[in-house]
Amino acid sequence: MKTTKTLQTPQIMEAGVRTGSRFVLDSIVSTFDPITLSELDEHNLQERIDTKYLLDEALLPEILDEIKDDYTVLHVAGKSIQPYLTLYYDTESYANYFAHHNGRRPRFKIRMRKYVNSSASFLEVKEKNRKGRTVKSRLQINDIANRLAPQHYQFISEVFPLGLVPLKPVIWNRYDRLTLVNKHTLERVTVDLGFNAYNQNGFISWDRLAIVEIKRGSRSLCSGFYQAIRERYLRPVNFSKYCVSLALLTPELKANRFKPNIEKIRLCLQRSMSYV
Repeated sequence: MKTTKTLQTPQIMEAGVRTGSRFVLDSIVSTFDPITLSELDEHNLQERIDTKYLLDEALLPEILDEIKDDYTVLHVAGKSIQPYLTLYYDTESYANYFAHHNGRRPRFKIRMRKYVNSSASFLEVKEKNRKGRTVKSRLQINDIANRLAPQHYQFISEVFPLGLVPLKPVIWNRYDRLTLVNKHTLERVTVDLGFNAYNQNGFISWDRLAIVEIKRGSRSLCSGFYQAIRERYLRPVNFSKYCVSLALLTPELKANRFKPNIEKIRLCLQRSMSYV
């Protein structure tokens, strides 16, 4: 089975985004104890509870300085900032997008993701199940492709309830990720920076926005990073990089459910611009 459309890799997304605060961030991150990919695999969180936050990147240096003794930072190829390149697939009718928009569970995302520093690429199916837990299944592949091969469809059909249905590439995401691992409990924190998205309709960039996700094995939120977030009166959001970026770049799609997050992004970026 073949996809019906292709979506070429945008060259503009191959370059990382660096802001003035990124240099300060790098300096603080260099004081964290490092952790390797093989060590990270010991903290398996393929099934987990996720909590997401949107915040100004300028807040990160202060937060990270407060929690640096309780977390390690992932290093790949000697670097703590990891570029990610992702191509999302959906059905012809955008079934995965609308499942999220309409608040259904279980719901799914299908993507190819390249971990640039390690040169590893995976086909991933991410499920949010009825209990609110995230379950991720993945298959290692040679590289991101703008068409799905038969073996890819076979893998997807084993975990995706719609089975063997045509899938098309709909949007590229690119960002830099900082991954922190709690030294004391089963918790991982990812911080995504310099977010870009692209499809045939255009390009968007959220340069000064940090997308933070706390991933843990239980519902407990008694961790140093969570306390630092709470002390700054930051509230969790029901946020999907895939859905919000697709809604912004595909205006014919219904997006009422995502408008509060779109407005939050707009205000955050507007505040950031006032610092420049």
